[in-house]
Amino acid sequence: MKKVVYSVQKLGRFDNPKLTGVGCIADNSLIIAMMSKNGKPYIKAFHDIYEYIHPLVGRDKEFGGQINEFLEIEVEKDTNGYKSMEKVEIEVEYKIWFKYV
Repeated sequence: MKKVVYSVQKLGRFDNPKLTGVGCIADNSLIIAMMSKNGKPYIKAFHDIYEYIHPLVGRDKEFGGQINEFLEIEVEKDTNGYKSMEKVEIEVEYKIWFKYV
């Protein structure tokens, strides 16, 4: 495992703040600590990071890029007064920067 300083920002139509901190690279995955909407901490892993992130020109040991993640969530569907749960796939984009320390 290699220690990194990172910055992760969720892209979208809302203004999302950047998350910064210290994480690690293990098995080509960036592993960071995040906070849920409910205020509970959890571990987030961005797998196969080097397929999407590239070295930054003129900067030693710095990498940056964007990762698209596809998630399957359940949403409530109302059809002619009948409510049911339906699985929908959504895309989440992250802008990522990190530097080895």
